[in-house]
Amino acid sequence: MSKILIIPEKPSVAQDIAAALGGFSKREDWFERDDAIVCSALGHLVELACPEAEDPGFDLARLPAIPSRFNLAPIAKTSARLSLLKKLMNRQDVQLVVNACDAGREGELIFRYIYLCCGCRKPMQRMWIQSMTPAAIKEAFAKRRPGAELDGLFNSAQSRSEGDWLVGINGTRAYSILETRVTGERTLSTVGRVQTPTLALIVAREEAIRSFIAKPYYEIQGEFAAKTGVYGAKWIDTAFQADPSTPDARAERLFDKAKADAIVAKCTGKRPSSVADATTDSISTPPKLFDLTTLQREANKKFGFSASQTLAIAQALYEKQKVLTYPRTDSSALPEDYLDTARATLTRLGDGGLTVSPFAAKAVAMVKPDKRIFNNAKISDHFAIIPTGLVSATLSGEEAKIFDLVSRRFIAAFFPPAKYLQTVRLTVVEQETFRASGRVLVEEGWLAVYGKEADDSEDPALCAVAKDELPENRRIEAVSLKTKPPLRFTEATLLGAMESAGADIEDDELREAMKDRGLGTPATRASTIEALLADKDGKGRSIQPYVVREKKNLAPTNKAFKLVKFLRENGLTALASAETTGLWEFKLREMEKGRCQRSDFMGEIAALAREFVTRVQALAKDLPASAAMQAKPMAAACPKCGNTTMGATAKTFSCSCGFRIWREVAGRVLSDTEGEKLIAQGSLPTLAGFTSSKKKPFAAGLKLAEDLSGKVDFVFEQHTESSEAAAVACPQCGKPMRRRKGGTGFFWGCSGYPDCNHTMDDKDGKAVPKQPKVARQAGKVGETCPTCQKGKLTGRQSNGTSFLGCTKYPACRHYERV
Repeated sequence: MSKILIIPEKPSVAQDIAAALGGFSKREDWFERDDAIVCSALGHLVELACPEAEDPGFDLARLPAIPSRFNLAPIAKTSARLSLLKKLMNRQDVQLVVNACDAGREGELIFRYIYLCCGCRKPMQRMWIQSMTPAAIKEAFAKRRPGAELDGLFNSAQSRSEGDWLVGINGTRAYSILETRVTGERTLSTVGRVQTPTLALIVAREEAIRSFIAKPYYEIQGEFAAKTGVYGAKWIDTAFQADPSTPDARAERLFDKAKADAIVAKCTGKRPSSVADATTDSISTPPKLFDLTTLQREANKKFGFSASQTLAIAQALYEKQKVLTYPRTDSSALPEDYLDTARATLTRLGDGGLTVSPFAAKAVAMVKPDKRIFNNAKISDHFAIIPTGLVSATLSGEEAKIFDLVSRRFIAAFFPPAKYLQTVRLTVVEQETFRASGRVLVEEGWLAVYGKEADDSEDPALCAVAKDELPENRRIEAVSLKTKPPLRFTEATLLGAMESAGADIEDDELREAMKDRGLGTPATRASTIEALLADKDGKGRSIQPYVVREKKNLAPTNKAFKLVKFLRENGLTALASAETTGLWEFKLREMEKGRCQRSDFMGEIAALAREFVTRVQALAKDLPASAAMQAKPMAAACPKCGNTTMGATAKTFSCSCGFRIWREVAGRVLSDTEGEKLIAQGSLPTLAGFTSSKKKPFAAGLKLAEDLSGKVDFVFEQHTESSEAAAVACPQCGKPMRRRKGGTGFFWGCSGYPDCNHTMDDKDGKAVPKQPKVARQAGKVGETCPTCQKGKLTGRQSNGTSFLGCTKYPACRHYERV
């Protein structure tokens, strides 16, 4: 009897397929029945290789390496499994080979490379498995597709693989050779088609932060007391119009202190002349179903999970626990014929005894045709990540968190929008307008599935003001503030930037439009980020990473700045361009659909590799033999001997008399200009970008040691230390506490900063234990609520904003700003 050979990607999937189809018995490393064999790969078994005669290795003169035809070579550690699959393919009773690898670009590549490397010519078919439930596996087996239908997907996968090889091998080898010649140190600096533009995004953001100059401005804040309670409001310029040339301008901001003071003086103690409320209905629609990128972003925000961690958990929930559908998807919609399946899934979740089960049971009756959920036009290879309806009692803590995220998002999608009453209040005092806003939740809608955590409104309800009532003007003050620099990327925000090729997009529809032009794919973005964070090479040897994690933030190292600077200065911006790489990704998608020629795409990539290597060769040719030791003259006299022979090399600022300062200080490399100022003036003002021995970032000034040994000391900002400073020891490390001034006043910080970041409050010049912000509102906490006269004032926080509320909330919605 003829047999079918089914090849899934992993052993666990092989076991699931055999169990779902039934009738198989276990052989050595495969399953077999009368008409079929199931034997898995072990992920990638084959890799690209350059023919030996065409491989220049690390010889810069012979680069670039652009093979006329790539070879396929077995990966040594899994060569035995490849040999087994080849043996099974060659069995006379095997007449058909079925690709059951993951249903996507990478799964197609894994199978096709195995098929080609084994020299197989037997007919092939494709099982397209969307979830690992027995029913889904049986359906995929029954609806096997001819292998030729997926040729476009393979062309795309092969082009991506070969393109990454051409850019990665040539870029890495050429740039590493140049770095070695410049620094005198043997180094490996990887370059990648997706990795390098992603790195350029991180570097550009860090440059914006470092070059940012804070601008002081003023907000005029008022507090008004009506009969039913107190509300706060901000002064606004009613004639304000946004202007791209002044991005820091806002209607509520004043950059002129004299004008701010004049408005305060004008309005202080004056009763309002009018109060007008404008109330409108507003709605909040349920968030879209998860694709992989939005799931990774949400898990990073809520739990601090890395992108790779979330992918691994979701993959386990798909393969092992069978509770989620295929996770490596870029779709946030379901097929239009999936309504009955959705109802069945919700019914099983409703009977599953979960926290969300009551909401799932309610949602069954809410399933109806809705293009936000069921839309064939929004589906490519896979639909959104949703529960399968199965419930597992063996989930780990991390698995339970991801399963709950996906389940709630799926259930909430069918609930109606949340409805609010939005109020904007304009209070006019001496012809100056003060604006307050608030909103009241009228109907929970989908928020009921999440509870309070989903209602992220920063506008608490406003107390009522009766018709013709003119509230008491309790306080008008000008608050001094400063503009803030852009935030560093977290994995969540970087994933969003990768998805939209660097554009800062939050809107769901715009994000959807940019998906085909992003950096990488949902399945590869996590590994790209991990490659930037890698501090070991493929052989386990320590290397300097391009990026380090600082809590949830991603910070580029000096190595990252050097690579991006090199690309910019040498006209190789295409390799650092998110837009260009996004366009390549779009072409790969078009290739899947047969609308882009593989030869055209590979020609573009090969041209980029040639251009990169040619530029490096030209630079290397101009370098003297001992480039690493060549000193560039500096416009500064040696502080030790007075000679004007100071020179700057790649590593030092030095003089012939022996005086020397190292360029790199606590992970930050000083520029030539900074080095000249340090030598000429003996010090530098506060600089950002230093990293402590505990990998914590910090800012500090620099000062040359008085003994002119070349040592550089840190100088931390000091503010009016009291005579008791030395007597106050840090409760955490025992070092002296120092009195300092921050943006909101004096505080005490540990002199061991940044290794110890303990702080204490300042009270009359003395260090006292830190108190919650709301506890500092003297005489307020514990007072009777002025609105309801029943509850007590208590400190609360919402989205990092502190305020005083009533203990009778939600019956009483009294609110006071902190």
